[in-house]
Amino acid sequence: MAENKVFTFNNVLPYHIARTLLVIIPCLVFYGALYYVLFKGVFRLSFVMFFFLFYFGSCYLILKAISVKLKIWFDENYFYIQKGNQTPEKYSKTDIEGFYAYDYETKAPSLQSSKIYFRFRLKNKTDIYLNDVEYKNKYEEEKGNELKKFLISAQKELHFSKTEKKSLQNVYWYSQYN
Repeated sequence: MAENKVFTFNNVLPYHIARTLLVIIPCLVFYGALYYVLFKGVFRLSFVMFFFLFYFGSCYLILKAISVKLKIWFDENYFYIQKGNQTPEKYSKTDIEGFYAYDYETKAPSLQSSKIYFRFRLKNKTDIYLNDVEYKNKYEEEKGNELKKFLISAQKELHFSKTEKKSLQNVYWYSQYN
């Protein structure tokens, strides 16, 4: 391809979303133990609400801190992903079996999404996960347009098309096989 468009996304978790449990569960145990030590297990709704607020805030800040700025681009034969300041990871386009992603091209307002969700499946059965730290339901126009451009570019570069819906979450499988 003549133009090498680099797509940049902020606050991306480059691993399976289940790994966030390694942050969420220890935080819950910590705040539960702290509440028990400070208040001897006596239930006070106002204090419990503050502890949940601190718990959710801590989880969000930790996940945001471990997220990365992601750069993605294509050349003639390869697909590149650069996580933060690390050296780019290079994948052959022919090694990519397909990917799951939201339908960023949809015009239906209730289905539009600006949350990053891509799961690239390689032929060796490993996956490349790209998930968003932000979990807003509000559609962000600029980010949504960039995700739409990336989806169109990925389909064009990899010669993929939308084939089937994975679930009720507006997630589709994109591949060469129809």
